[in-house]
Amino acid sequence: MYGKVISKLNFFITDYSEQEKIASFFKQLDDTIALHQRKLDLLKEQKKGFLQNMFV
Repeated sequence: MYGKVISKLNFFITDYSEQEKIASFFKQLDDTIALHQRKLDLLKEQKKGFLQNMFV
């Protein structure tokens, strides 16, 4: 039963070069997100320092 269902499904698989482009895009996206997350963390630390200095 399960094999019959699977055999009726259509899958679209891109060629290898297209898969490489997609993987590269998502890698760049992950790197950009990580960079911005790091920047946000540093800005939060800076804000914390400024607030501490305001009340000293």
